[in-house]
Amino acid sequence: MKPILHALVFLSCLTAKVEALTFEIDLPSHNIAYSPQTGMLYATIPSSAGVSYGNRLIEIAPISGFITDSVFVGSEPDCLAVSPDSPIAYVGLDGAAAVRQVDLTSMTAGIQFTLGPPMGFGPLYATQIAVMPGSPNTVAVSRHDVAADPDYQGLGIFDSGVMRTASITSFYGPTSISFGSSPNTLYGYDNYGQSTLYAMAVDASGVTVSSSIPDVIIGNGANILFDSGLIYATSGAVVDANTMQLVGTYQSSGPVVVDDSDRSVVFVNKSAIRVFDRDTFVPTFSLSIPNASGNPIAATGCGPMCIATVYDSDQIFIVPNVEYIFANGFE
Repeated sequence: MKPILHALVFLSCLTAKVEALTFEIDLPSHNIAYSPQTGMLYATIPSSAGVSYGNRLIEIAPISGFITDSVFVGSEPDCLAVSPDSPIAYVGLDGAAAVRQVDLTSMTAGIQFTLGPPMGFGPLYATQIAVMPGSPNTVAVSRHDVAADPDYQGLGIFDSGVMRTASITSFYGPTSISFGSSPNTLYGYDNYGQSTLYAMAVDASGVTVSSSIPDVIIGNGANILFDSGLIYATSGAVVDANTMQLVGTYQSSGPVVVDDSDRSVVFVNKSAIRVFDRDTFVPTFSLSIPNASGNPIAATGCGPMCIATVYDSDQIFIVPNVEYIFANGFE
């Protein structure tokens, strides 16, 4: 499948809204992530994609938009997490109710493990996965049971597929998760309706809740990520991770990426990429995504001012060189 290449267009206007060089891959996907070790993007592709890429993790070159490799990972790959410091990925399998490890250097599938005994009516599925900094064989996994109500089924820490003893077993709790700068701290947000932000302690025994703050982030379905002492939410809220207090709110929403190379925060909002100054919360510019339809469901950085995003309309977009558009100032 060849990506669709769009022309670069400059629009001279006060809002500085432009169309950028964009690669489009027409495949259904649930999630996308980037590995700084390999310099490549990775996306989970469900069985509906057909024989060539269905039930596989695909590798995409950000500079060209071409699919360079793929590996079969199991039935209905969905959530995805990549180690921040090792070429290792983890894929949640909705068909197998399991998680699969993948070596990204060789593109080979490794161990597959289930997520503990059922707490309710059926097997446990991965909702989100976070890889522990400095320990690529250790992951935190939030879980759900599609037959239960509520379907949230707690959170566990897994070492090479073996769950540590202490886990979170409440029926409401941290659904979206992100490790802090230390492997001993995990943050989570209950996006199933309770709107509670959690700080959790991770040690050799497992994971426990240190504190929980309601309503500092608001939004059903909101996800979070940690970067440089701050917790960013797809609702636009930013929280100080130490005090668990709201710092401010960006006037946007959608999948969020923090670009430390130029202190920017980027939201994929409908069919546009909206960029904000990280410190002042002021919008700097926006980029329209040609041909984008439906809703963005995931996004990732792919190097300095490179953004990749997945839409529920069976489209993957890569914008590889956002920075050069304004290299010499606004047009």
